[in-house]
Amino acid sequence: MDALDALLDDSDDTGSESSEEEEQQKAAEQAPAKKQKTDITLEDLQKQGYSSGPSVLYMKPPEETGQANWAWSDGKALKPKEDAEESYQERQRTHEAATTAAEEAARLAMKAQQHAARLRDEARQEREEMNRKSKAESFALKEKRKRDAGMQSRGKSTVEEEKRIARQFGVYSGFD
Repeated sequence: MDALDALLDDSDDTGSESSEEEEQQKAAEQAPAKKQKTDITLEDLQKQGYSSGPSVLYMKPPEETGQANWAWSDGKALKPKEDAEESYQERQRTHEAATTAAEEAARLAMKAQQHAARLRDEARQEREEMNRKSKAESFALKEKRKRDAGMQSRGKSTVEEEKRIARQFGVYSGFD
């Protein structure tokens, strides 16, 4: 029955109840069919690449230490156990590793310090050599050297500099 037909019907209670039942049936028919759940087995998961972790079955049971003491501790009771576990050979190996590593670090530090001192001496000698050369040169030679190094102090005429740079590359404009 249609909803409009139910309104036109003269019967009050019976028609509305039957129309509600019909609507529920139609809604149930129109509702999409629910997917039925399938059971997933371990073999299905393993086919898809699942691998499980370590099993709880192979874990050791917790140690029974007797009656538990829930009082506060200062931690001194556990220290003798920690010290007793380390053997004499392990201490010797640790001692040797620490001393050799310290010696190696000291040797590398000394080598780096000597290298830095050598670089400082070479830089100082180079500066002294430049000072000796600069005292012997005339002003024009000093300016030429500075120009070549790009450290010109005076006469920063950009036109002259551009002409000079162009001449270095073989461009002679004849406009001097």
